[in-house]
Amino acid sequence: MIPVNVLINRMKIIDLTHTISHGMPVFPGENEPSIVRDILPDDVGYVTHRLETNMHTGTHMDAPYHVKSDSLTIDKFPVELFSGSAVVIDVRGIYSVKMQPGWELIFKNYKIVLFCTGWSSEWGKENYYYNYPEFDIEIAESLVNCGVRIAGFDSPSPDKDPFAFHTVFLKDERFLVENLTNLDKLTGKENIEFMAFPLKIEAEASLIRAVAMIKE
Repeated sequence: MIPVNVLINRMKIIDLTHTISHGMPVFPGENEPSIVRDILPDDVGYVTHRLETNMHTGTHMDAPYHVKSDSLTIDKFPVELFSGSAVVIDVRGIYSVKMQPGWELIFKNYKIVLFCTGWSSEWGKENYYYNYPEFDIEIAESLVNCGVRIAGFDSPSPDKDPFAFHTVFLKDERFLVENLTNLDKLTGKENIEFMAFPLKIEAEASLIRAVAMIKE
């Protein structure tokens, strides 16, 4: 048996997470996050900060409770649901993404499917939360039928109001990951291990630190 530290040394870890910063842009209608350094006496030997944020700020995970399909907060789900073998589908340059031949077979072979739209290159710009690509509801239906439990996007959302993709997919221990980055570094790669652990928090969603591991 190969020791765990040897296996890790053979893997490259890619950070898929945007940095959370004070006053950063957020989805329209949400409040900007506040990260404030506490005012402490000069002779205190440590520094502390306070964070106030919506759970959908930056790179995050939606649980079914987000669309009211059940009442379980995200801390109630088994932690093993949030990692596993993943595939990245390249849809860069497409702004209305439709179901494609061959995708169903891919969906059947993976529990985690990530879509690289390339939209993360617009992060921090005014149009990031407005003109992002949209995914057809047929894709959500196929992901559900094929047993995919996590669908991830390097954009704010797979859909816009009335958020039909969310409504179809977010049920029965399935999760959406939004605002990923660096998915372009994974396109064409095999044996991708994806990990995105939510805070153990009583909420409908959570900030996450998402990473991928690939062989060097």
